[in-house]
Amino acid sequence: MKKFAVALGVAVSLFASPAFADTMENTYGNTIVVTYPSGAEAQYFFNADGTFTGTAPGGSTMAGRWTVEGANLCLIPPSGQAPSCTTIQADKNVGDTWQQLATDGSQINVELRAGR
Repeated sequence: MKKFAVALGVAVSLFASPAFADTMENTYGNTIVVTYPSGAEAQYFFNADGTFTGTAPGGSTMAGRWTVEGANLCLIPPSGQAPSCTTIQADKNVGDTWQQLATDGSQINVELRAGR
């Protein structure tokens, strides 16, 4: 579950509603790269079938399902535990980079990078 909390802190501020749907569609076949203040990176891959995979900064991998609920992106672990949800951002396209707060309050950099 800790990996999902990290994933949530990384990926969740991305996406929902019609504008958010565009952002999610733009992630398919591409990579969300999150850079933490320490310089460590995590990568996330969202799929049109509602699944995602990722690699945390330490190299561990994660997988699960995602869904958009209102203005939130929710990551659902395969264990059946409750989803982790957070507010998402709209209108992000391949090549966009932005800063946002992680769930722990730190400032992270997010990039929607072309390809996987």
